[in-house]
Amino acid sequence: MQPGKRAQMAIFFTVFIDLLGFGIVIPLLPLYAKSLATHPSGWMTWVNDLLAFQNPGAFWAGVVMVSFSFMQFLASPILGRISDLMGRRPVLWASLIGSAIGYAILATTHRLEWAIAARMLAGIMGGNISVAQAAMADITAKEDRSKAMGLIGAAFGLGFVGGPALAGVLSGSALGKAMLAQHGLHLPFLTAAGLSLLASLMVLGWLPETLTSEVRSRAKGEDRHGRTHAMVAALKRPGMPQILGIAMLAMSGFAMMESTFSMMVQQRFGFGQREVGFLFAGVGILIVIYQAGLVRTLAKRVPERTLLLVGLALMAAFLPLQAYAPWMWPFLLVAVPLAWGSGMNNTATLALASQITPAEEQGGLFGVISAMQGVGRILGPAIGTFVFARWGYEAAYWTAGTAVAVGLVMALSLPRRSAVSQDAPEGAVGRVS
Repeated sequence: MQPGKRAQMAIFFTVFIDLLGFGIVIPLLPLYAKSLATHPSGWMTWVNDLLAFQNPGAFWAGVVMVSFSFMQFLASPILGRISDLMGRRPVLWASLIGSAIGYAILATTHRLEWAIAARMLAGIMGGNISVAQAAMADITAKEDRSKAMGLIGAAFGLGFVGGPALAGVLSGSALGKAMLAQHGLHLPFLTAAGLSLLASLMVLGWLPETLTSEVRSRAKGEDRHGRTHAMVAALKRPGMPQILGIAMLAMSGFAMMESTFSMMVQQRFGFGQREVGFLFAGVGILIVIYQAGLVRTLAKRVPERTLLLVGLALMAAFLPLQAYAPWMWPFLLVAVPLAWGSGMNNTATLALASQITPAEEQGGLFGVISAMQGVGRILGPAIGTFVFARWGYEAAYWTAGTAVAVGLVMALSLPRRSAVSQDAPEGAVGRVS
C-alpha cells in the first residue's frame, strides 16, 4: 500500500475505533447520569430546591451531556493549534489516552460530580477529531479533500451505527449485568475506554507524522512573531466567517433533530427505545453510504460550493417534513435526502475551509470549525428541547429547518474564489467555486 493511502487508512481506523467508543457511551449516558442524580449531594439538593425541579434527574443528565460539548468547544482550537506546532501524531495519541481515562472514570464512579468531571475531560480530549481532520488534509491534495473528508465522515457514521448497537449488547449481557451487580463496574464504559486505548496504540504503531518539519517551523515562527488566536486568524480569511457560521447553524439544526427525535416519534407513532435505535442506525447507514461512496463521485463532477448549497437546501427542506410525513415509507424516505444533505454540507464545509487556509494553519482551522460545531451541539439541544416542550414537535422541527436555512443564505454569499492572505505560502490558494 502506498504511504499516503496507508496513512489515510490509519486515520480512518483511528477515528472509527474512537467514535465506536463514543457511540457506546452516548445512548446510555443520560439514563446513567439520571440514576446518579437520585442520590444528590448537598449542593445538588440546594439547586433542586432553589429551581423547584419537577424532574431533577433530567436536569442533571443535561448538565453531564452539555459539559462535554462545552469543554470540547473550548479545547478544540487549542489542540488543533498545538498539533500545528508539535505535529499531529503526539497530540492525537495524548488525546486518545485522555479519552480512555475519562471513560474509565465514568465506568467506576458512583458520584455525579465525578461523572461531570469525566465528561469534561472527554470533552477536552474530544478535540482529537479536529487533529485527525488536519492530518488527513496534510496528506491529501486540495482537489481530493472532499473525498478524504468523506472518509472521516464514513468513520463517524460507522462509529455511530456500531456504537449504540454494541452498547445495547454489552449492557444487556450476562457479563455486563454481573459486573455491575457484583463490582459496580459498567462494562460498556470500560469497553469504550479500551477502544480509545486501542486507537492510541494504532497511532503509535501505524500512523506516521503527517506534518512536515518545514511546516511546523513556519507555524512556530508565526507564533514567535505574535500570532493571533486561531479563531481570529480564521475570521480574517475571505469566506471563512460565512463557513464558520454555516458550520454552527447546520450543526444546531441537526442537533435539534437529534435531541428531540425520540420524543417526536414516540408522540407521533408510539415508538420506544428499540424502534428509535433502529431508526438512528438507519440514518447512520445512509450517512455512511454518502460519505464512503457518493461523495467520491460527486466531488469529481460538482464544485464544493455547489455541494454545500445543495446539502443545506436539502436539510432545510426535509427537517420540517419529519414532523408531518406519515409512517412508514414516507417517513423513511424523508430520512434519505436529510442524511445525504447533512453529509454534503459537512464534507463540503471542511473541504472549502481547508482550501483557503495555509498548510501550517490547518490544525488550528479544523479546531476552530470543531469549536463552532460544538457551539451548535450546545445551542441545538437547548433550543430544540425548549421549543418542543413549549410549542410542540412541529415548532421544534421548523426551528431546526430555519436555522439551516439561515446557513444557506450565508452560503449564497460565499465568494466563488477565495484567497488566503498575501503572506501565505505559495500553493495555499484553493479553488472554491
